[in-house]
Amino acid sequence: MSSPGETAPSASASAAQRTQAQETGQQGGATRERRMESLGWLTESAVMPKKHKAIEGVGAASILDLKAQLYRTQEEARKPTAHDAAAAAAASGEFRRAKNRTAPAHPLGAKNSGVDARAHKDKLELKAVKDGSASYAALEKKVELYEKLSRGEIPDEEDKEKYCVDFFQKSFDHVYEPRQPERQSAIDSAEPENDNDDSMARTKPMGLGRTGTTIDRDEHKRFVREVHEEVSEARQKASTMKSRRQEQEAARREKLRQAYLKKRLEKLIAEKQASSAADNLPAS
Repeated sequence: MSSPGETAPSASASAAQRTQAQETGQQGGATRERRMESLGWLTESAVMPKKHKAIEGVGAASILDLKAQLYRTQEEARKPTAHDAAAAAAASGEFRRAKNRTAPAHPLGAKNSGVDARAHKDKLELKAVKDGSASYAALEKKVELYEKLSRGEIPDEEDKEKYCVDFFQKSFDHVYEPRQPERQSAIDSAEPENDNDDSMARTKPMGLGRTGTTIDRDEHKRFVREVHEEVSEARQKASTMKSRRQEQEAARREKLRQAYLKKRLEKLIAEKQASSAADNLPAS
């Protein structure tokens, strides 16, 4: 068996001889056809191809990563750097200079808009608080509301509100509160003024080391008269407050009754209209 290196020259020589013979034959006869064919050795080799070896770390995913890295590098190369931008600006004759900002002399000197107005308002409020005018106005409103509630002068709209204090009971207790300590203090304060011979005359011996005092009848009558007047005044106030409360309750009930009658009348009118409309419809 001949090697490819040995067969190649012989094949080329035979091919050259045939082409030469064909040229001579063509010259001899015009009717003879000219043909050429390759008599060289085929491009296939007798050596078997090597088995494909897998390379560690190289695959389809790694190829995509390489492509992405290549694209990123190209994009970074296309972006102009700061030095290039400065050079381009210098070449074009355009320069950008930083603005000169005047900093305040004091670090806390800068103020926002509206700070002075708010500071002035705060000063006025602080002055009102120190003078007591704001507190006095608030107390006046509270006193007015308290007196209004204690007298029972509550409108129908405010009657629905709930309060933690029963002003009716409080006013009743205030009218009937005992005033004995006040009278006792008045007596105690009046005793030093009447410290004379008359007080000595009102004392009488009750035994060893004890003395009893006798109360003047005129003074006792005066005390009884004062108590009677206070009781009568309290009863009159209680009766007036009770009558006022009853009047308010009656007015509220009358208002509710009128509203109920109005709704009832509207309902009856609507029913009557519906029945008349049903009667007017033709029978099917």
